[in-house]
Amino acid sequence: MQINGLQQNQTIQSIQSTSAATPAESTQAAESAVSTPADQLDLSPEAMAISQTEAADVPGIRMDKVAAIRQAIAEGTYETPEKMSAALDKMLDSFA
Repeated sequence: MQINGLQQNQTIQSIQSTSAATPAESTQAAESAVSTPADQLDLSPEAMAISQTEAADVPGIRMDKVAAIRQAIAEGTYETPEKMSAALDKMLDSFA
């Protein structure tokens, strides 16, 4: 463990305060240098077909389960510490 005294902090502050660019110029330069990544969603033709139909019309979808999960999400009870722990355990087991 290393503990640094005030001298290191003073050195950093003096270097930062001698910057030639104004804060506005620094902000503009940083914004132009870093582009914000955009989210993208690519759906397969099968997924697009399903999304255009009613879920009740798709074989294999249990609407009672879907309704229960939607209700739990709306109530804020879907993600519990127990469920998160179980999911983490399953994920870690898959690496073993």
